[in-house]
Amino acid sequence: MRISALHSGRMCYPKQKILSHQILVWFKNQRPKQLQKDLKIGMHKFSVVTIVKGRRKQLANLLESIKASTLLPVDVQVICMDNTDGIIKPDSLDVNLHLFNDTHNLPLAAARNAGIAATKTDKVIFIDVDCLVSPTLFENMLAHLTAEAIITAYPLYLSNVPENGDFTALKQLAVPHPSRQTIPAGQPVNHLQFWSLIFAVKKPTFQKIGCFDETFIGYGAEDTDFAMTFNKANIKLIFVNDCVLHQYHDKYDPPLNYFESIIENATRYKQKWGVLPMRRWLSAFEKMGLIIINENDEITVYSKPTDEQLKNSISKNPY
Repeated sequence: MRISALHSGRMCYPKQKILSHQILVWFKNQRPKQLQKDLKIGMHKFSVVTIVKGRRKQLANLLESIKASTLLPVDVQVICMDNTDGIIKPDSLDVNLHLFNDTHNLPLAAARNAGIAATKTDKVIFIDVDCLVSPTLFENMLAHLTAEAIITAYPLYLSNVPENGDFTALKQLAVPHPSRQTIPAGQPVNHLQFWSLIFAVKKPTFQKIGCFDETFIGYGAEDTDFAMTFNKANIKLIFVNDCVLHQYHDKYDPPLNYFESIIENATRYKQKWGVLPMRRWLSAFEKMGLIIINENDEITVYSKPTDEQLKNSISKNPY
């Protein structure tokens, strides 16, 4: 019986040794960076969620910034609260569009829950559609993400909606939020510093917390309620030393455009937690003669904001 050299131990050994050496040299000299990248991708499979209503340019800029990340998500879930018109999916990202019935009530809590439920992985990063992400943001957030923590980052603010999502160039034009820049990174901080502008959470942790409370409808208090709930579940809030850029949009200070939902959600929050949230806004409403808050923190509405009051509350502040 003829034995081939490939199966003859004595004859084959030198060739195997040479081949093994060549493979080692090849891996050492040609592939270390790619191997490290592949390992990082394997360790950090994650999903991204955002919600959009209008804001097509902001969404396009967000997706462009995601494309430049050192780690790319497995999937991007976009919850559309109006329609899918004008949304362009980048070829390099698995973007999934979901229509969500708004019914003009802006059910943000329910939309966030739907987006996170739709993700294809157990690590989720939620990003406000107005944000641009730094190239290293995902990598830094995921490096700190555990089952016992929610991870967030610092916002910087732009004075316009840029023509593109070039984070590096735009960062030089952004300004920090005065109340956020002094928050320490890398350690647990007060849970009330939570803001859904940007956060990472493991899906089992999110489910353990109980998700966002969908009885909060519209704008106001749903973030604070979520913070109270995850704090009660002994989940910590940790900032990483990285940031998002917030693209400018018109706003009201106080937010009279959300007057009714703020009052309704403040009342709901008081029933649930025993204290009133959003004190600064409510105090501003009271000074304008729109509401009165009694000694038991019960709110009585006297009138809705007038067109003149709405006009005067428009703010050009970037944050």
